[in-house]
Amino acid sequence: MAKRRSLRLLRERKLADLLPPPEPAAVFEASGVIVVKSDCFVVLDNIRRVARIDASLRLDSERNHWVGARRSGEGYEAVSYNPKLRRFFLMIEAEKHSDGTYKAIVEEADARWRFKGRTWVDFAFDKRNTGFEGLAAVESGGRNYLLALCEGNKCRRSRKKLQHGKGRIHVLQRRQGMWHPVAVIKLPGHVGFRDYAGLALRGDRIAVVSQESSRLWIGRLNRREWTISGKGRIYDFPRTKKGKRLYHTVEGISWLTPSTLVAVSDLRKKRHPKRSARTDQSIHVFKVV
Repeated sequence: MAKRRSLRLLRERKLADLLPPPEPAAVFEASGVIVVKSDCFVVLDNIRRVARIDASLRLDSERNHWVGARRSGEGYEAVSYNPKLRRFFLMIEAEKHSDGTYKAIVEEADARWRFKGRTWVDFAFDKRNTGFEGLAAVESGGRNYLLALCEGNKCRRSRKKLQHGKGRIHVLQRRQGMWHPVAVIKLPGHVGFRDYAGLALRGDRIAVVSQESSRLWIGRLNRREWTISGKGRIYDFPRTKKGKRLYHTVEGISWLTPSTLVAVSDLRKKRHPKRSARTDQSIHVFKVV
C-alpha cells in the first residue's frame, strides 16, 4: 500500500475575486486548468469560455481576464497545451453522435486563442455526463497524443460502492478525421478512488485527482509502453483539525513547478457540508511534501 501524505496549501482565491463572471449572475463551475509559463488557463463546465489567471493569484494582476471568444453550448471539462504545436486542446465531455451514442469532442485553439476546429473522439459512453474528465497533450516517438482520463472506474459509472481502483486513461491519436484510442493506461489497483476528475503531466510524472475521494495520486508514466511504473504516492487534500474534508469539488489539476500543483474547484453540491463553501469555485496552489 502506497504511503499517503497531505498536500500543503500555499495560496488560494475565489475565482469571483479574480475576474468578473463569464455572464451576469453566473457561477464558476471550474472543471480544468493548464499552466503555461506563469499563466493558469481555467475552463468551466457551465460555459464555453476560458479564463487566464496569473499564477501568483494577485487580485490586481492585469493578466486576469477572459481570453478568446465565447462559444455556444455547455462548457469544457478539461484543457491541455502542446508547446511544440502551440495549440490548446479543450475537451467537451460528451455529446450525442450521429450513431446514437455519446462521444467526447476535442476543440482546438492556437496560442492567441483563435478557434481552429473540433474533432470527435471515437469512444462511446452510455450517458452524456459520464465521459472524459481529464486531458493531457503528450509526445512519444515523435508522434502527438492526447491522454484522456475517464471519470468512472473502468470508464463506467457504477453505483456499486466496491467499484474502486480501476482508473483508466485512454491514449488518443488523431487519424482519419477522429481521435482514436490506441492504448489504455491502467492506474495501479491500490489507487482506489471513487471517481477521477483531473489529469496533469510533467515529464514522466503523472498526477490524477479525485473529487469524490478528495485525494491526489502521483506516479511515473512509461510512454513507450503506456504503463505506470511503480505504485506512486497518494496525497490527501488539506483537512480540518478534526480530520474532516475541506475540499469536496476539486476537478482540474496542473503542474506549476516540480513540487507545486495548481487546482481548481467546481461549485459545491447540496449534499456537501457547509464548510465546503470555503473552497468551492476557487483556484488553489498546493505544495507536494
